[in-house]
Amino acid sequence: MLYNKYGSTGIKVSVIGFGGMRFDNPQDIDTNAALVESAYDAGINYFDTAPFYCDDKSEDICGAAFKQMLKTRSKKPFYASTKSATADAATVRKDLEKSLKRLNLDYIDFYHFWCIVTLEAYEKRKKNGVLKEFEKLKDEGLIKHICISTHLPGTDIEKVLADYPFEGVLLGYSVMNFAYRDAGLDAAARFNRGVVVMNPLGGGLIPQNPDRFDFVKTQKDETVTQAALRFLINDKRINVILVGLSNQQQLADAVTAVDGYKPFPRQLVEKIRTSLDESFDQLCTSCRYCDKCPQGISVPRMMDAYNHKMLSGRSVDMINRLRWHWEIDLESNYLGKCTQCGLCEETCTQRLPIRARLQEMQDDVSKFVAEEKKKKSDTPQ
Repeated sequence: MLYNKYGSTGIKVSVIGFGGMRFDNPQDIDTNAALVESAYDAGINYFDTAPFYCDDKSEDICGAAFKQMLKTRSKKPFYASTKSATADAATVRKDLEKSLKRLNLDYIDFYHFWCIVTLEAYEKRKKNGVLKEFEKLKDEGLIKHICISTHLPGTDIEKVLADYPFEGVLLGYSVMNFAYRDAGLDAAARFNRGVVVMNPLGGGLIPQNPDRFDFVKTQKDETVTQAALRFLINDKRINVILVGLSNQQQLADAVTAVDGYKPFPRQLVEKIRTSLDESFDQLCTSCRYCDKCPQGISVPRMMDAYNHKMLSGRSVDMINRLRWHWEIDLESNYLGKCTQCGLCEETCTQRLPIRARLQEMQDDVSKFVAEEKKKKSDTPQ
């Protein structure tokens, strides 16, 4: 296992972190806890979880594993990461106390100001005193490091890191969308903040589409999964790559990606980045030039969600991306604000048919919402 220093903290964290959001059969606490312990035995020392992950069982699973791992923690350290998405300062302590109890811990190493999707949401929580409450909990020793978990674009992440001394940032980053958040990684490196990336395999889309992502390979006989992880391992701005592990085979694959990693030169990195444009001629590469909608629609976010439909062939993957990643209220008619003015297409460097895609997305969302309402009305009360 390889280890990196987490920002300015001096803590050495494993380059692969355990993402506790994709356990198979979350009700089986013992089997999943054994997987967490296996990762610890393999050298992984960064464990990320959160309330509500895996039918709200993730913290319980990690807690069961931590109870055993605490026996050797003094000789073999591990670090726990969890989160609070509350916008109310009075609720932060309750969130933390609940997490501590479930995780069988006396403190959280990396506690995240969770799920910041807009700068407005960031400012609102800050104004409500949430960060001040985080600071109180840190003064009491219940939190070791205050971090932020965000889906903001890179330029907005830069603004947040300049505004508040978060010790680390958790953000989505992969070979699929690196252009969208590069500015955020650059800022974190400049400010010497820790960087943990989530969704390094595009939410599973990269291994599910090996032919489309073949361009990322740099070694003979490596899998696309290994290649995608090695692309991120090679990026020295990144401290930890969170892999959502469901079973022992996935753990073995992640460890193999590290064991077989060989540094590759910048020229090869640039070749991979250039190949993204060539291989994804119809997929949005998140350059964000289209982010000028007069109606306030975040076109880059919509095209990111549409990528998921194109790759999987299923509209439900696009809808889940809108709901859970971008926090779009599907009943708000968000996409209905589009006037088909065409400004987004005029600025698109790939000349994608954005207006047609937005209309297709609106049709898919309307159909989904109608079906969900019908299910509720058909359910006996």
